[in-house]
Amino acid sequence: MAKQIFLVCNAHLDPVWQWTWEEGAAGALSTFRVAARFCEEFDGFVFNHNEALLYAWVEQYEPALFRHIQDLVRRGKWHIMGGWHVQPDCNMPCGEAFVRQILRGRAYFREKFGVEPTTAVNLDPFGHTRGLVQILKRSGFDSYLFMRPNNDDCPLPDDLFTWVGYDGSSVTACRIHGYNSGLGKAAEKIRRAVEACSEDDLTICLWGVGDHGGGPSHRDLEDIEALRKEYGGKVTLLHATPEEYFQAVRRSGKTPPRHEGDLNPWAPGCYTSMIRVKQQYRALENAYFLTEQMASAAHLQTGTPYPSAQLDAAMYDLLTVQFHDMLPGTIIEPAEAETLRMLSHGSEILSRIRAKAFFALSGGQTSPSDDAIPILVYNPYPYPVEGDFSCEMMLWDQNWADEFSMPQVFSGGNALPTQCEKEDSNLHLDWRKRVVFHAVLSPMEMNRFDCKYTRLAQKPPAVTREDKDALVLENARVTARIGKRSGALESYIADGKEMLSSPCLLHIVQDDSDPWGMRVSSFPERIGVFRTLTAEECMEYCGVNAPIEAVRCIESGSVRTTAETLLGYGRSRAVVRYTLSETDTALQIELRVQWNETQKMLKFSVPTALDGARCLGEVAYGEEMFPQNGRENCAQKYIRLENSDTAFAVCTDSVYGSSVEDAALYLTLLRSAAYCAHPIMERERIPQDRFTPHMDRGERTFRFVFRAGDAEVVRARTPRDAQRMNMPPSALSFYPPQGGTHHTAPFTITGDEVEQTAFKKAQDGDGYILRLFNPFDRTAHVRLSADAWRVQADLTLSPFELRTLRLRDGRVSETDLTEKELCHGE
Repeated sequence: MAKQIFLVCNAHLDPVWQWTWEEGAAGALSTFRVAARFCEEFDGFVFNHNEALLYAWVEQYEPALFRHIQDLVRRGKWHIMGGWHVQPDCNMPCGEAFVRQILRGRAYFREKFGVEPTTAVNLDPFGHTRGLVQILKRSGFDSYLFMRPNNDDCPLPDDLFTWVGYDGSSVTACRIHGYNSGLGKAAEKIRRAVEACSEDDLTICLWGVGDHGGGPSHRDLEDIEALRKEYGGKVTLLHATPEEYFQAVRRSGKTPPRHEGDLNPWAPGCYTSMIRVKQQYRALENAYFLTEQMASAAHLQTGTPYPSAQLDAAMYDLLTVQFHDMLPGTIIEPAEAETLRMLSHGSEILSRIRAKAFFALSGGQTSPSDDAIPILVYNPYPYPVEGDFSCEMMLWDQNWADEFSMPQVFSGGNALPTQCEKEDSNLHLDWRKRVVFHAVLSPMEMNRFDCKYTRLAQKPPAVTREDKDALVLENARVTARIGKRSGALESYIADGKEMLSSPCLLHIVQDDSDPWGMRVSSFPERIGVFRTLTAEECMEYCGVNAPIEAVRCIESGSVRTTAETLLGYGRSRAVVRYTLSETDTALQIELRVQWNETQKMLKFSVPTALDGARCLGEVAYGEEMFPQNGRENCAQKYIRLENSDTAFAVCTDSVYGSSVEDAALYLTLLRSAAYCAHPIMERERIPQDRFTPHMDRGERTFRFVFRAGDAEVVRARTPRDAQRMNMPPSALSFYPPQGGTHHTAPFTITGDEVEQTAFKKAQDGDGYILRLFNPFDRTAHVRLSADAWRVQADLTLSPFELRTLRLRDGRVSETDLTEKELCHGE
């Protein structure tokens, strides 16, 4: 049998990169127009392209060309490749966001072209989480085509391999060597592919001009025809599709070796560059799935119209920003502004939907007494949630007397632990209040509380225990010491065991201008740390009239205590707040950083005292074990160090990058790289004769939750801790209308602590979709009690298994991720 070379012509085209989206759209129009002409001109030629976003631009801006492409697809001369909305970053989106990337792309191509690709294609993204395997398999894909990382960064048993997911599912994957070819250089690339291909074997070769589009050229197509004649029967050159290549692999009887791991790392600077984009992306991601769930509950329980069009508009923003240069932070400065605008647009849409759902779900409340102000808290989770909740409100009127109104929150007539903390406003008047209280929320319903006030001569001062060296936060199970000289968390004792080996510090790390971090896998050169400010520096930075100490207690009461420290390095400043609840072992940390460094990195160290620990982090529908050699890693909402006895978990609402050395976790907060400073050989990356803007200088805020203690307890709590931190229950002081029905949970989940990751109206309108995920490497058992549909089901989820259920009246059935029915009953 002759060598078979499957030639896949494409035109890699980044919608946004060194250009803004308008130029990306222009490139798509011109590229598709030329490719369509060549499809007609050359017999047997097939053009391949993916990304629904680009097709939608053509549909909108050049409808005649779009109709021509539809005809070419029908005739088999144009192939819809991949079938996703964009080629996203393949590490940072959460698992459910990947599902929607596929779901939206599949729906578009099915509607417009009547096709459903079976090979997923992500040629340019900078690494790939192993969690993708289960998502691909359960979305109808059997194969995966990618390029990065190369073998130096990620050794594989072979470029063609069986990729195995966390749950044991698998797809056939192939790593290509370049997705394009220079103008007129396709024949050269094909010759190299022929030489590398063994006798009687087959291989795939992608060609076509990119990155700013281009695709096939007249010369390249003529050169390929000449090559065919030159090779004769020794080599078969096939204009092909990715699906045809993988079909040939299966027919050949090959047994590709197995790879049970992720496809990382490459360009680890992308886990942190342009942190403002990452933070707002995470906020939009969280807001979307919370809002979708509340809108579904409001539709189900109150008949509120389901906001399909508005949710779709917000999803467009979310999925577009997942693009593998936007979310990683490798675009130019004008494109960053464009990206932030898109994220804000999606967030505004969702805030309006969420408010409508909240008010709709607030029915059935009783009238408060004359001396009470109601507080409503919606718990979106199908299980009870216990915690400290806060809500700002106005008093009935301004109190100009030299007094302080002290709140007390009640639930069903029972007083709850309550305290008053500094509100966001700075009106020095007894009028606006932030009330904090400890409560247990009933599952998936609106919880009602009443707040009453008594008048005091003044607000009780914030106090906590301290000695000459440290300020101490403590409850029955935890003692945290904040050093007065270091301003750092120096000790964290949980259940009698010290969890830190040394203080948690803000480290300055030497970096460079490259936002990708293309030539490194780690950032090892620590060159300094933040130190406490002097009393005079504190006064100047805080804008107050008298010197204040750098380490102080600023809030305390029956619910929680908060300490604040003021730190500095060079031209940068940091405010760190530590909050410990009276009833929980978790320590909350808020970092507000005024960053004014150039080509440096900021890391927050968490040096645990765990011996023989392993490090695990949440990834898309999975949990990855990370190396502890200083390599930069990418995790989602939590990262955890654990040994057989003890675990230390860190939950985050916006940080992806980190590294681990000797059981010390270094959370990567900021980089001040230049915009789109792409390394090219040894040339200068930025001009040396002028000012060049660098990203992320300014004020940024980061939040973390530490939980340490018994390994089994921490391990079981971490996934839900992280989920609740990112999607907390919604609270509002609100006088609801009288009458109506108080709605209890449409469904509840009891048993092992699996995650509910989606609750939504089904795509086809037939019932509701509920998605559950087992975040553990052990089997989980839960009971679903869905009173709204008069069903109960006992479910077993294997390790890291994802289950999608369709709920209808009297019936629960299982679907794949595209909502196609798999079986009936449970």
